[in-house]
Amino acid sequence: MLNPEVDEVVESSHIVYLDRIEFKKCKTFFEKADVVALELASLCNKFPGNYRVALEEPLLGFQKGMSSAATITTLMRFNGIVSYISREIFKVDPEYISASHARKLCGIKMQRNSIAGMSGKEQVFKHMSENDLKHVQWPLKKSGAPVDWSRDATDGYVIARAAMVEGPVKN
Repeated sequence: MLNPEVDEVVESSHIVYLDRIEFKKCKTFFEKADVVALELASLCNKFPGNYRVALEEPLLGFQKGMSSAATITTLMRFNGIVSYISREIFKVDPEYISASHARKLCGIKMQRNSIAGMSGKEQVFKHMSENDLKHVQWPLKKSGAPVDWSRDATDGYVIARAAMVEGPVKN
């Protein structure tokens, strides 16, 4: 989520939220949607101003060894609900950016997992932790490694950062 009226500057726009929404207490899909609505409304109140909302483009096809049809369907349903909630709260149409396009815009050069020795999420996390997000102190697991949700937060940051690099959507 971008807000041009907050103090921290990243290429003339501002990322105002780098965290996650906790769903552990949610029992249903719609309880999760309610939690998202409450979180986004809280952010809108905490950071008043004009917004751009950038969301990751949902997967449109299958990849070997990746998500099942049921998982993709659930993600697309949730993406649609979050899109609607965002539009209602922030009064702007969400922008959609694919993960691969966002990575390119952010200068992340991806390698096959077998060559890099790590997953795509890990490659993104490593790159951003050494660059844009080097100041972020991620909470740690007992093992000393950053918490698992740090990878998802980093992916979200890449989408928001790519929206800033690309500039506003032209109507």
